[in-house]
Amino acid sequence: MKFGITAKLFVAVLATNIVTAVAVGLGVRAAFDSGFDSYLQEREEQRLARLAGVLANAYEPNRSWDFLRGNVELWNALNLTVRPAMPPGGPHHHPGGSRPPPADAPRKDGKEGRMGLHPPPAVVIDNEGKAVVGPADPSQDLKRRPIEVGGTRVGWLAAPVRVNFFDVVDRRFQQQQVQAGWIVALLATVLSAIVAWFLARGLLSPVKRLAIATRKLADGEYSTRVAPSTRDELGHLVDDFNRLGNALEKNESSRRNFMADISHELRTPLAVLKGEIEALEDGVRPLTPQTLASLQAEVALLGKLVNDLHDLSLADVGGLAYRFEEVDLARLVESALLGYRERFAARGLQIETRLAPGVCVRGDPERLMQLLNNLLENSLRYTDAGGRMIVTLRAEGNRAVLDLEDSAPGVPEELLPRLFERLFRVESSRNRERGGSGLGLAISRSVAEAHGGSIVARGARIGGLWIELCLPLAGTARA
Repeated sequence: MKFGITAKLFVAVLATNIVTAVAVGLGVRAAFDSGFDSYLQEREEQRLARLAGVLANAYEPNRSWDFLRGNVELWNALNLTVRPAMPPGGPHHHPGGSRPPPADAPRKDGKEGRMGLHPPPAVVIDNEGKAVVGPADPSQDLKRRPIEVGGTRVGWLAAPVRVNFFDVVDRRFQQQQVQAGWIVALLATVLSAIVAWFLARGLLSPVKRLAIATRKLADGEYSTRVAPSTRDELGHLVDDFNRLGNALEKNESSRRNFMADISHELRTPLAVLKGEIEALEDGVRPLTPQTLASLQAEVALLGKLVNDLHDLSLADVGGLAYRFEEVDLARLVESALLGYRERFAARGLQIETRLAPGVCVRGDPERLMQLLNNLLENSLRYTDAGGRMIVTLRAEGNRAVLDLEDSAPGVPEELLPRLFERLFRVESSRNRERGGSGLGLAISRSVAEAHGGSIVARGARIGGLWIELCLPLAGTARA
């Protein structure tokens, strides 16, 4: 039989409460026994002290013990004067109004009266050590209390030293308390079981819902969510689970879109190539240098897409190779711009540079050149003819900051954070009709992060797109 976490928690809480109840019960019983015994001894001491005072008052007018010697009735009467009064129905109440026997009255079985139910046997002893009255033997072990009149001792009041002060009634009272204690312990155990059950169910209800939702999530139901019911640690766990579900759902959606986009990107150049080749085979199009150039362009586009996908896959698994060295970023930017000036001029685009000299970073020159080419290619493809581009490089704190701003068209503000997603393209003007596979900026972000830097997109002050690349300066610890 397997116990779930609810049963285990229930048993743990219940066992803890039972152990606590038993420990408290045993402690209370021990304290009761000790305290009740002390109470009876103190009560006996007070009774003997009062009895000694009564005897002193009775001795003073007689100046001798002759009035009491052998007078059992007077002795019993004096004992009754110091006996605590018992309420009707009290532990010493006798039905029918019968009076209790005197302290020294023998029992029917021939034994002495029950100690504690009535005053215990005591004896009055004169100064010569002779017993005046009382059943006790002066030779036995007695606890003596002096009887003084005017500061002079006239005798002794002695009582046997008793080990146990409990009598039948006291024992009955003790048993009643013990029984009441066990009843209370039983009721406490039942109450603890009820509380433990509801506590276990209440605490683990969110956990069960999380377990069910987790199984659904593992089965691919990424839309599964759990409604938060508390604001404690379990509530935070539910929130984290829901965030995980959102992330998985978003990743699954991105994966599906990525696969659809990749198939589309691959299908397009393949379809063009297939159509061109079929046209050549059917003789519809002659085999001319222009036709071969068109085929070569489609092959180049297909090859670039495959290479970009390969680079991204390597970046994802950390397999993209880097050879770090100190790189003069200004010279690297000038070298990249040199390869694009003719193409920019062909479209009527002006390039303005503001490059601070001596800005060096530690990086891989080939990967940084790949990053710069992607950024320049992006501006070349999507900037309207007759526009311009501003390239600025500066050192800011312990970072090198490279800004690339181009003119219109711009990118809507809400789409800027998505520019670095794979295969994402703005539908209006920055679309595939102008070239681009939608992977260049994603690769650029991977390269920047591999260098311990960052890359962000903003709206340019001249109407287009503003790309800001930040890299740690050489000699600075990478983030």
